Amino acid sequence: MRRLFRCGYSVLTALGLVLWGVVALANPIVEGDWVRYETERFFVYLWKETPLERLGLGSPDPLRAKLEEIALSLENDLKGIEAASQLPYDAALHGKIAIFVYASLEEYQRRTGCYLCSGHVTAVPNTPEIQALFATGRLNRYAVYVHLDNTPRGLGGLSIGLPQEVVPHELVHVLDLTLIGGSKPGTLREGLAVYATFKADATPDELQFGLTNQHLRLFAETDTPDLLSYLTGCSSRRFLYSFGGSFIDFFARKAGIGAFLDFYRRLQGERLTLPNCSFGFSLEQIDRLFRQTLQQSLDQVRQEYHAYLRTIELTEDGQFSYDFVMDQIFNRAIYLEPLLIEGAELVRLTRAVWAGGRFDKAKASYVREYILNARNYAVSAERVANAVKNFARVRSFVSNYMDDPATRSQVEQRLRELEELAKTERFEEFNDGFVALVFQYVTWRR
Repeated sequence: MRRLFRCGYSVLTALGLVLWGVVALANPIVEGDWVRYETERFFVYLWKETPLERLGLGSPDPLRAKLEEIALSLENDLKGIEAASQLPYDAALHGKIAIFVYASLEEYQRRTGCYLCSGHVTAVPNTPEIQALFATGRLNRYAVYVHLDNTPRGLGGLSIGLPQEVVPHELVHVLDLTLIGGSKPGTLREGLAVYATFKADATPDELQFGLTNQHLRLFAETDTPDLLSYLTGCSSRRFLYSFGGSFIDFFARKAGIGAFLDFYRRLQGERLTLPNCSFGFSLEQIDRLFRQTLQQSLDQVRQEYHAYLRTIELTEDGQFSYDFVMDQIFNRAIYLEPLLIEGAELVRLTRAVWAGGRFDKAKASYVREYILNARNYAVSAERVANAVKNFARVRSFVSNYMDDPATRSQVEQRLRELEELAKTERFEEFNDGFVALVFQYVTWRR
């Protein structure tokens, strides 16, 4: 495949223009493994081995066209989430935000090791060039990592079934960590990103949490959890994002997003005496802060929130999309892609199930039926080798979502057996065993 920067990009142009209101403060430059492009509030880093066909081929300068497209989208996203979250961001005070953009989801996951992610936030890389820039104070310590499959417009949520875009979600995390920081429940840290992204989107407010709240109602009715126990930081990761966004929306409707931020800022992690959770947020602290910010006790808020969920109308699409999420169809399609005859097309369709903030039942039905049909799998040495690469994704899923050590041990033993089948070229047995493992363990069904 022809690469744009095989011998270094030596013909970067000096247009010095302002496009769509995004000010380019310097020409793109090659810096280490990246091409860096500076704007008013961002440093955009594009992976320098990005294939030419992923850039703006209709432009006389494809590289700059892609960088400007990303920069415009980032600035629009940042303005929207600033307004929705009431967290204004001053780049002069806190440094510009770096965003590192890989060429594809697969390359992003392989290079970052974040196999259940489609984007994430962490510290800026520890490379000489970037650390030197950070030392000047011009760069925020937190950076966003994404890929061209979700930049500038995003994928739906991967394993969680949220029809929202990844890039603005991760930008909310940067604002949260920079302007609020501290130890917070993961539910609310993710929930704030879900809430602000939904509210900044063009979809009408009344539709923002429609499917999410249907999922939560069904979850509460079938698994009967105390959803507010998620606030302790000690609960399962299932529906962590959905509950966080829904609950913050519920809180903001009652008292405004400012009141929620007051509650959120006051939350502080503490040592707990729970057997499986030694650090988190006690129900006593949460009760006290609810009384201060909502003038209601924890029990009153819990009862009101659960009563609110029971008023949510259940639709056929809501039930189907709930089943789609509980069965982890997205992750199953990703893991099984190498063995499926139309694997790449199936993954594309699975991503499109949530496109535009709506659930597409026809696409979802097709995906589910396809991966259930044994005739749609083909076996060869190459296919099996590519499937083995997905073991890292399976192990990541197990470590994040399976609490039982015995179950984790069973999965690991099965994976080792499958690796041995691959090495000894027993491909049919590998195929049957790997498909069975994915359907048995990659699920939120009890």
